[in-house]
Amino acid sequence: MTQAIATVSKHNLKAESDDWAARAKGLQVVDKQSYVNAGNLLTSVKHFRAEIAKFFAPHVEAAMKTKREAEAARKGLVEEQTRMEAPLVSAEGTLKKSLLAWDAKQEERRAEEERRLQAEAQKMVEEKTLAYAAELEEEATATGNAYLLQEAHSIMEQPIDTPAVVVKTSMPKVQGVSYRDHWKASEHVDIKVLAAAVAAGSVPTSFLTPNMSALNNFARATEGNQPIPGVKIWNDRQVVARATA
Repeated sequence: MTQAIATVSKHNLKAESDDWAARAKGLQVVDKQSYVNAGNLLTSVKHFRAEIAKFFAPHVEAAMKTKREAEAARKGLVEEQTRMEAPLVSAEGTLKKSLLAWDAKQEERRAEEERRLQAEAQKMVEEKTLAYAAELEEEATATGNAYLLQEAHSIMEQPIDTPAVVVKTSMPKVQGVSYRDHWKASEHVDIKVLAAAVAAGSVPTSFLTPNMSALNNFARATEGNQPIPGVKIWNDRQVVARATA
């Protein structure tokens, strides 16, 4: 029989807890009587758990009080730090925004200049190539050399390759300041198009994460009577017990 909670120790509670656990482990439900015995044992276990909770309640509350006080002190220090740093955070944001804006503008100019020089180089190579082909054609016509004529036509028909022009950045270097690319996907996702791509196998299935909260709410509301394509709905039936006197 369980001792009065005021006279027991943690050692006694642990011993009795092990005893209840051993009884549960040794009981097998094979008929109506063992079913009733298991149910009664379950309510007794719940009752003893309530006694253990009462024993530990004041100790847990004391520990929680200490934790709350420590958390309140920590929160106060963090709030003070946040208030002190607020002007600097604002200044940092302003400076970063200015740097990024100027960097983007300079990159746009650099890319524009690169495109201009690339176009000029392409035009120059094309002019030289066509002039050379014209000379061959003129010489072929004058000499009746069919090979030169064929070579001239071949040169004009082939694509003209131009070496890539690269304009280096002129951004100044500031010690302690650097840039890091951070590519991100937009939050505005066409879920139907994405789902179709997943179904087609062109993108991984990991790109779609099921909304388990919505699925579970739907399963509860319909009690499993309405199927969902691709989703298995099952009843995780559980036993609910309460402590008895």
